[in-house]
Amino acid sequence: MNELLEIKNLSVTYDGKIAVKNVNLKLELGKFHVIMGPNGGGKTTLIRAIAGLIPYSGKVSVNGTDMKKYRKSHSIGYLAQRGSQFYDMPLSAIEVVEMGRYRFKEKSNERRKNALRFLEEVDMISRADYPIGDMSGGQQQRVLIARALATESKIMLMDEPLTGMDPKSQSNFYEMIEKIKKKHGLTIIMSSHDIGFTTAYAENVFCINRELVPHNEVVKLLNEPEVVKMYGPNFRLTKHYHLHSEENDV
Repeated sequence: MNELLEIKNLSVTYDGKIAVKNVNLKLELGKFHVIMGPNGGGKTTLIRAIAGLIPYSGKVSVNGTDMKKYRKSHSIGYLAQRGSQFYDMPLSAIEVVEMGRYRFKEKSNERRKNALRFLEEVDMISRADYPIGDMSGGQQQRVLIARALATESKIMLMDEPLTGMDPKSQSNFYEMIEKIKKKHGLTIIMSSHDIGFTTAYAENVFCINRELVPHNEVVKLLNEPEVVKMYGPNFRLTKHYHLHSEENDV
């Protein structure tokens, strides 16, 4: 029997308005799942609900264990949407990653050693002592992924991590995510509105516009009718050729 993260009848309401309505999903653990949909369609709300950051009705469980109970003994990796939060933050990359180790109650030298190990996994060890506020958006995201890995979570939630990245940087990012997912056996749930890259890398795509948009379960068969349901009648699919690069720095 496959291990599952299961969502049953999940709804979220803000000030009397429904943001997400009656979502039911079964997500296989160890896979790369992507939530797609338009701005305001509920992607961020659903990610935050799964992470336990906002109240919701319904149930989220991992292998039958309610998520609220699961989080008491397991960390959940979470990357919020990138904004200006680091511009004035007087922290180095290594200090940010060390935040993910505090729950282990390590001595400072051991905490730094482990943080460096995770920075190396995302090819940022050479910038360990650089101020994170001086880094590019792509570099900041790599540091945040290292922080999430440092928690030793098996479930990682990412809220539109590709915002502001050019196509080459997006391709590099996906390749890095694929590598760390395999190495750590991660379950990744990521929100995105990019159709081209998503269908090239994701193992499962589900679509939301406040409610789930029914579509073929096979990610490669996400077709125009489903896209129109999410983005409206003026949206059309086009060919998308993604760029691969041997460069690690984004």
